[in-house]
Amino acid sequence: MSGQEKTETILKAFGDRSRLQILECIERGISNPGKMARELDRHRATVEKHLRVLSRAGIVEKVPVLTSQGHLSISYKITQNAAKFLAAVKEACREFQ
Repeated sequence: MSGQEKTETILKAFGDRSRLQILECIERGISNPGKMARELDRHRATVEKHLRVLSRAGIVEKVPVLTSQGHLSISYKITQNAAKFLAAVKEACREFQ
């Protein structure tokens, strides 16, 4: 993938309101797809579709966790580079207001 294609993929992934809401959930500590779906009043399948887009762009990554009952569950976290990028974009957007 060329540099331009990678840039386009990343910007498209960040450029969707639903995906930004999912990223906000993760920032607030809601990282399980089912919990995100309930928080955002969306179908789990829709949230998982957006998480796949964010994952393919390198913005989020899967984190296996054990539930309190000892079951394996998948949560998500924002990658370090994406967190830096998102913080810079938020700061730049504040300057436009």
